[in-house]
Amino acid sequence: MQAALVTGKETLELVEMPDPSPSSHHTVVDISYCGICGTDLHAYLSGEPYNPSICGHEWVGHVSAEATANHGYKEGDRVAIGVGTACGTCASCARGDAAHCEVVFAGAAGRDEHAAQHGGFASSIAFPTTRLYHVPHHLSDEEASILEPATVAVHAVRRTTVNLGDSVLVIGGGPIGLLVAQCAKLSGAGKMIVVEPESGRRELAASFGADLILDPGATAFPDQLASATQAGIDVVFECAGIATTVQQSVDWVRRGGRVSLVGVANGPATIIPALWLVKEIKLTTSLAYLREDFEIAKGLAADGSLNLSALHTSTVPLSEIQGAFAKLAREPSEVKILVDPRTSG
Repeated sequence: MQAALVTGKETLELVEMPDPSPSSHHTVVDISYCGICGTDLHAYLSGEPYNPSICGHEWVGHVSAEATANHGYKEGDRVAIGVGTACGTCASCARGDAAHCEVVFAGAAGRDEHAAQHGGFASSIAFPTTRLYHVPHHLSDEEASILEPATVAVHAVRRTTVNLGDSVLVIGGGPIGLLVAQCAKLSGAGKMIVVEPESGRRELAASFGADLILDPGATAFPDQLASATQAGIDVVFECAGIATTVQQSVDWVRRGGRVSLVGVANGPATIIPALWLVKEIKLTTSLAYLREDFEIAKGLAADGSLNLSALHTSTVPLSEIQGAFAKLAREPSEVKILVDPRTSG
């Protein structure tokens, strides 16, 4: 069996892997689709070492071989990737902070003893059973493959106070930014502003209910932004993952407002600490999600509150994954590319 792994700067390889088999801790899942995440793309562009077990962590599939220990999943069940339940015994759990369970975090980072040998860019995977979730039957496979990034957005908004009627600004209209905008709306946001340079993504933001969509490359952008933020922005979500937008998030929020860092900046960010102090901002950071966040995301997607299918822009077979990564890097009109390991191209 072949699995696609990032092995260097702008390099993906189809690596031979042993066919997966179940164990007491692992269920074998035949993968239907796996989305290309911004984290995958960053590893591809940077060439920095990338843990094979998380290379492809947005997938949905069907159980093809049950774990030898009964964990509630049977052959044919449709499942998606997630995180485990807090262990209850690590240092964080012991101090009453189960949301930061060290065992769950190690599992999500692919650094625990039961980590898979590769990620979801493969036809099947032996995956820790405790990290699987059942998928609602009325979601398509394409929608279900976007549940993982949707859960990231749910977690970010749940960690950031959004009050009824708040003005919210989202920096970056990529998959996470567009999902955060939708979740913030569902949380009661009033005026929604999205800053995004790519026209297709701006159109998507409008279709998701954004009241104002600004192009940061436009000549009129400074004046448009000044006018839009004159009354003060209550909450800014930084979803672009660009070093310069970290400080911009604080520049654009009102005094006493909230800034939520969701995107992962690729390098050191220069900030103006005095402004952070003067504005008395409330800073929140968000990474991944909790198990209950996934249940919330499933519910929102299942009842149509979250639009996942609109994010899906193209599908490629596993054999064309190198070109898909290159395309995603150079063509921002692509939002979410799904890899289908069942087809040969």
